[in-house]
Amino acid sequence: MNLKFLMPVCMGILPLTALAAGDITGKVINKETGDPMDFVTVQLVNAATGKPLPIGTNTDENGVFILKGVKDGKYIVKISNVGSIDQERPVEVKKDDIDLGTLRLADDTKLLQEVVVEGIRSQMRFELDKKVFSVDANVTAAGQSASELLESIPSVEVDQDGEVSLRGNSSVTIWINGKESGLTADNRAQILEQIPAETIDKIEVITNPSAKYSPEGTAGIINIVLKKNRKAGYYGSAEISGNSRGGGNAGVNVNLNSSKVDAFAGVGFRMRHAKGGSLMNREFTNGTYTKSEGESPSHGNGLFFRLGATVHLTDKDDIAANGFGMFGHNWGHSTTNYHSNVPGNWLSNLDYSHNRGDHRGAHAELSYTHKWRDNHVLDITGSFNNWSGPNNRSYLQDITYADREETIYQEQNMDMSNRSWEVKVDYTNQFNEYLKLEAGYNGNFGKENTPTDTYTGTSAADMTQDQDLYNRFIYKNNISALYATLGGKVKNFSFSAGLRAESWQVRTRSLGFGQTESDVEEFKKNNFALFPSAFISWSLPHDNEMQINYTRRLRRPWGGMLNSFRDISDPTNISYGNPELEPMYSNAFELNYIKSWTYHMISLSAYMRTSTNMMNRISYLDNDVMYTTWANVADQVNSGCEIVVKNSLFKSHLDLTTTVNLYNNHISAWNYDFKSESGNIVPISGDKQNSFAWDARMMANVRLPWSLSLQATGNYNSKMLSAQGSRQGGWSVDLGGRRVFGAWSFSVNCRDLFDSRRFKSTTTGPDYTQYNERWRNGRTVRLTIKYSFGNMKAKPSKNEGEPMDGSGYGDGGDM
Repeated sequence: MNLKFLMPVCMGILPLTALAAGDITGKVINKETGDPMDFVTVQLVNAATGKPLPIGTNTDENGVFILKGVKDGKYIVKISNVGSIDQERPVEVKKDDIDLGTLRLADDTKLLQEVVVEGIRSQMRFELDKKVFSVDANVTAAGQSASELLESIPSVEVDQDGEVSLRGNSSVTIWINGKESGLTADNRAQILEQIPAETIDKIEVITNPSAKYSPEGTAGIINIVLKKNRKAGYYGSAEISGNSRGGGNAGVNVNLNSSKVDAFAGVGFRMRHAKGGSLMNREFTNGTYTKSEGESPSHGNGLFFRLGATVHLTDKDDIAANGFGMFGHNWGHSTTNYHSNVPGNWLSNLDYSHNRGDHRGAHAELSYTHKWRDNHVLDITGSFNNWSGPNNRSYLQDITYADREETIYQEQNMDMSNRSWEVKVDYTNQFNEYLKLEAGYNGNFGKENTPTDTYTGTSAADMTQDQDLYNRFIYKNNISALYATLGGKVKNFSFSAGLRAESWQVRTRSLGFGQTESDVEEFKKNNFALFPSAFISWSLPHDNEMQINYTRRLRRPWGGMLNSFRDISDPTNISYGNPELEPMYSNAFELNYIKSWTYHMISLSAYMRTSTNMMNRISYLDNDVMYTTWANVADQVNSGCEIVVKNSLFKSHLDLTTTVNLYNNHISAWNYDFKSESGNIVPISGDKQNSFAWDARMMANVRLPWSLSLQATGNYNSKMLSAQGSRQGGWSVDLGGRRVFGAWSFSVNCRDLFDSRRFKSTTTGPDYTQYNERWRNGRTVRLTIKYSFGNMKAKPSKNEGEPMDGSGYGDGGDM
């Protein structure tokens, strides 16, 4: 070879070799149980000085970590986790990547009792397709319900009726433990109000789910994961709380785990008292008006329980049975005073409303899991859900006209019954480090049968059944789906593509008085659709990560939206459903970027969602009565940017999480003709509009000496336009503190410190404008006392009896 040619080549290579760098990878598992450990801290330390370097990361949900771009040299990899004995592994990087294999962290039995109360775990972490929020790290969660807890999650909103929305979109699916668990748009607000926050381990927010998941809910999926730990031994906690409104809750949770059986049980009682109110002002262009103001205290109590066990038949086979349920009673009343100067209408209407009801629900699940190896798994699950309960509402109206007075009494009884079966078969096979297959079947078969009886008179003594207002709504929805996704990873590049095929059948009947199912023709709709998904991500140097994804989603109309029955609970506002509603389809795109430092992180998410057949509430006036129903009115484009910043300051004594969501909602022009109650055709239309809105939330955690931690959360939502009006902006502040004394912890928190949580909206029609304001609960101070107990003894393992060296990693892992 020509030396004149070789010399410059060598001169060019030498600087590159001087800058050579490699990646350090590994997997962390629990030494006693063998389970992967997520969010374990992995830090690189200078071997010569012993000082930490600005290179660190956390393990993912599979316990895997990677330290990228480490320059040649000698280091110590320090692995630490609260409640475990730290590991330190010396390494030397010489151009090539280093795989530390599987590292086993041993439990520190002296710290296990203090895991929950010592320090503040990160409240939020990012995984490939979701954000995960830890409940134990949320100081203000003590004594709350699941509904209240969701209000503290970035980009999640809960309105005065308990309805949940994500990024300003109410079309969101809510799961419990990764399954629908019988939750529907009809019952989920009531169920979430009864689930105690102390039974929840974490909340996962999946804004753009892959083809593996149900496409239901155009905004995404919120998955509530109940606690089911798997440390060896027995342990648990007992909790009691009370608040300034006379409510409170008490509960006990216990885990008992061994090498063959993992079992858990919990029971909680919750009692609530709330004081709500409303304000309405409807003004017509001719100067007349109808106004109202009212108050509506409400009360409720409920018993929530959960029970389950997993039997490890062999090293490869598990069978599990678990379930949860609730029983409860709610009651309340409202007093609303209406005034009007509309010609020919009443002058005043004093409305007294009383409601009471029972709710009963249960979810039972049986599953079998077979593992050929860690990443080659078959999981089969069958579950049954039953949610039911009678509800009664009575209405007494004292009406004053210009020439007379009139009294009307109405009583409405509804007996809700909702049952469903779900079957899931999931198969996962990681062929190698470059290729992974996921495939399966999901079937959900539900039936709702809800009869409603209405009685009318001048009082409860002389009321008679109003046969014209009798309704029995029967709703069946059967869904079957097959899915397959193929993904892999090549160096720093990851990909996943999938396709889901779903067919579903909708059957509804709305029966009048004396009618049977054979008397009324069944309304039928058969649907089939394909839902593709694609994810691409890059792990860039210096802890930069980027991801782009696409999914197709839909929103199916739920039972209440399809039921044509008239709800007469408010004499000036009558609502009913539309059986002709079509599903709403959406195409969702996201671009995500994450940059991490040792004590800071920033995440940017740009998203766009295009939707057809937009379902929206539409209102129209007929004889001074406001009628509200549902219709497919327009096409919609949502686009926005979500910014999340996490900062750990002052040696981690102050943690800040800031979330800002900026979004624009575009609705196309639309028109719709309604046939009113009086037989008139009422044309309703809307112009093309663009609505820009934003919301922001900051959560601050302060860790002080004496095992004291404080938390403050503030949020703001700007004004947002809708198809027929707008929702006004609002803000609120929550405060909380927790003090630990050994196994005891005491928490005090104040929800809605400035009593500012109010739902305000404006509806505009052809010749009127209506303003509504509603509120519930208000400022509430809560005290919670918690006691942790247990005897954590390591269960026998394959490595029992092996000596543990001073570094804490025992057998040294799988190298």
